[in-house]
Amino acid sequence: MENKMFLSSLIVKWLEWIIEIGLWALLVGFFTYGFTMGDGFFGSIFLGLFSMLAGGIFSALTVGVFLVLNDIRRTLNNAVARNDVEGAISDA
Repeated sequence: MENKMFLSSLIVKWLEWIIEIGLWALLVGFFTYGFTMGDGFFGSIFLGLFSMLAGGIFSALTVGVFLVLNDIRRTLNNAVARNDVEGAISDA
């Protein structure tokens, strides 16, 4: 039986959701910051959208690495599980 730490495995399982919620919160924060910096209604909307776009690009560049690593981890787990199934079938 494997000795796994409960909290660590839970965080790894929820990593996609944690990153997703964080990215949405960042986008809302960037939009709010840009909206408050704008002059007038349309200036505020434009600056809010521009700030949100810039924040989205910044977030994608910084957090994208973790999303790629999580995708690689998922692919490897699927390959290991598939290999275990094929090994069990060939042993039978």
